[in-house]
Formats: sequence, structure tokens, C-alpha cells
Amino acid sequence: MPTHRGKIGSSMPRLTFVWVLLLVGLGVLPVVTFVDRDAMIYIRGWQWPTLLSFMQLFTWLGYGAIDIGVLLAIALAGWWQGKTDLRTHGLWGAGTVAAAGVMDQMVKHVACRARPSAPGAGLFFAKFPCFPGRYAYASFPSGHATTAFAAAIVLGVMYPRQAGVFMGVAVVVGLSRVLLGAHFPSDVLAGAILGSGFALAVYRYVPAVQRGEPQARALPR
Repeated sequence: MPTHRGKIGSSMPRLTFVWVLLLVGLGVLPVVTFVDRDAMIYIRGWQWPTLLSFMQLFTWLGYGAIDIGVLLAIALAGWWQGKTDLRTHGLWGAGTVAAAGVMDQMVKHVACRARPSAPGAGLFFAKFPCFPGRYAYASFPSGHATTAFAAAIVLGVMYPRQAGVFMGVAVVVGLSRVLLGAHFPSDVLAGAILGSGFALAVYRYVPAVQRGEPQARALPR
């Protein structure tokens, strides 16, 4: 497992850069939404069998249960090794990803956007109110992108040297949702903004996450 840094101070410059990217993403989101349906026509030309098989494997990494499970496993490893900061960040990370997923579901039930394969593809408020929501009208934002990017930020904070790898995986998860025809590009962009922004806010404004728990005696083995 990569070396855990314990504190997030060393990764703050990178987090600032991510904030800038999120602001840029917010700025271009309306444009991406406007060209979504035309973009999907073009993207369908990339749906090669080998590529789709590869994307089917990656898309699983965006399931909230998997991302939360990874972070809980890290927290458990921290408890077993007597590393209270690792345990704290793992638990907070799991909670952050779970909360981001809940927020995503709340937005979905308000936006009621039709998926690319649904009647009225791309329309917002297609079946409003859509609670309890149906899969066909739960396109915006992408839940996979939300949890994948939230987990990438959490893991990138915990393991700064591997932050680029985690973000790269999240990007591929987002691309998989578009190539598999489950979401429009703007759905993925919105999910990336929501998940990343929420995780950054937690690590910026929750002091307990930044400092970890006070160092305690090693747990007995």
C-alpha cells in the first residue's frame, strides 16, 4: 500500500489546483449540456467491442459501495496497525463518498433528466416529479462520476504521490459511462464537479479530518 502521509498540508497546492479546475468546469457545464445530444451521435462511432469490454470493467469502480468499501478497508487497516490518522481519514473518506452519493441522488430526483436511451433523451424534468426516480430519468448527474471523483479526491489527499493515478481512474470511469450510453457528457462533468467539490469542502472545512485523531498507543495485536 502506498505510504500514508497522515496530514493534508503537503497536498494543499494540488487541492487548490483542483478548485480552479472545478470553477472552469462549472463555467463550461452549460456549453457541454447544450451540445450533449450532438456529442452522443459522434461518440457512438467509438463504440468498438474491445473498448466497450474494457469500459465495462472500469465502470464498476464507480459504484458507491465499492468506493466506500475500499475506504472502510483502509480505515480497518489503520485500526489494525494502530495508525489513528489512517483510521480517521479512512472513516471520514467513506462517509464523504457516501454523503456525495446521497447528494447526487437528491439532484437526480429534481433534475429528472432522460438518459440517452430514454424517450426524450437529454430533456430535463422529463417526468417531474420523479420521486421515487426511475432509472430512465436519473441521468443528471452521473452517480458513478460523483462517487468516483469523491473517492479520488479522498485517496489523493491520503496518498498525494498517487493522486494522479486516482484522478486518472476517476476520469476513465466517467468516460465509461458516456461510451456505454448510460450518460451524456454533461452528466459526467456535473458528477465530477459535485463529487470533487464536496470532498474538497469536507477536507477544507472539517478540522478533524485535517489533523486526524491525536496519536494514541498502538493497538494490541
